[in-house]
Amino acid sequence: PATIMEVCGTHTMAVARFGLKSLLPPGVQLISGPGCPVCVTAQIDLDAFLALGQEPDTVLVSFGDMLRVPGTQTSLEGLRAQGADVRVVYSPLDAVELARQTPEKQVVFFGVGFETTMPATALAIQTAAGYGLENFSVWCVHKTMPAALKALLASGEVRVSGLLCPGHVTTIIGAEAYDFIP
Repeated sequence: PATIMEVCGTHTMAVARFGLKSLLPPGVQLISGPGCPVCVTAQIDLDAFLALGQEPDTVLVSFGDMLRVPGTQTSLEGLRAQGADVRVVYSPLDAVELARQTPEKQVVFFGVGFETTMPATALAIQTAAGYGLENFSVWCVHKTMPAALKALLASGEVRVSGLLCPGHVTTIIGAEAYDFIP
């Protein structure tokens, strides 16, 4: 018997979408891991970001996948329904451009994700600094995949025979980042 954890949320979606579990030999089980930035964003971090929506002249900016994630009291979608200025962007650079266009407002980008979204967030910070924007900031809750895996494996609660690690993250950080696993 073997239990393999697909670490990436994209793997989990592909496994489900294409019925890959039905193709596995008997005794091989796939389980889902930490994969999705939405899933690993701590409630306290989300609540702190949502609290910023109560500040006057503040625009909360995020990727769309965070819009309906429930905080303790509400979500970004709920805040927007209550009148808060909540915007969805495809790139952190869109948030920088919003800050340029609305200098009278504080624009706060919710920096979530793993190594794949970190470079774009860093570029947004660098670009905003280059423009001299004082109304742009990032509420950064980025995670690193090796740290998430170390915490998961060290917990002793997860027993796996192998990991199906994320290719897109590994392209950025290199396979050596996982040398602690064996």
